[in-house]
Amino acid sequence: MALLKSVEFLLVSDNFQTFTAVAEGLHQVGASYYFARTSEDGRDYLSRRKVQGIIVDLDVPDARELILYLRQSTLNRNAVVFACLPSGQDSPVAFVTGANYFLPHSLTPEVVAARASAVQDILLRERRRFFRYTVSLPVHVSSSGTEQRAVMTSLSEGGMAVHTVKPVKYPAMIELVFDLPSGERITGHGSVAWANNEGMVGVQFQVLRDHGAAILHKWLLAQPSSVPA
Repeated sequence: MALLKSVEFLLVSDNFQTFTAVAEGLHQVGASYYFARTSEDGRDYLSRRKVQGIIVDLDVPDARELILYLRQSTLNRNAVVFACLPSGQDSPVAFVTGANYFLPHSLTPEVVAARASAVQDILLRERRRFFRYTVSLPVHVSSSGTEQRAVMTSLSEGGMAVHTVKPVKYPAMIELVFDLPSGERITGHGSVAWANNEGMVGVQFQVLRDHGAAILHKWLLAQPSSVPA
């Protein structure tokens, strides 16, 4: 059963039983995962990688702060958050800001698989939004009064990665114009999510004008490696 093939989770827990149940449960539905023992390690991973789901053991120190960090981040703020109840607590009587669902402290693989399967549409939609397609397209970008031609190296419904000649400030807003290989023109603006010293810039789309979002969505779904809807 590979309902969630290509979906990635982050598990934050220092409990062996929880780790085993989550690992086996996610394996049952075909999802992959990264394991972090501490909130600090989880935060570091979330700052670098896109995930569609996160399972946080509330017994881990600073677990609630990690969830708040995720909700305030650019890259993973829309991820589905499963909060695993603390030991000795059978119901979510304490409000946990940013959590979508709660899991019992004594997890089993069957519970993990069932809960993940129940929200598969949300997980796959979030995966599709950020699934990157390798491209090589010219793109015109303008930021802080500086205009330049750049080369787009990857494209998703949520954004793009481009290689620029002139430095782009981070964080910043940019105007963008590019033509899809099919000929449709996309215009809009986005926010710079990251930038490095090698001229690579990650852009998260904010507004795509004139039905640009629908045009891009249709083009991406037509690609051979498209994620199932």
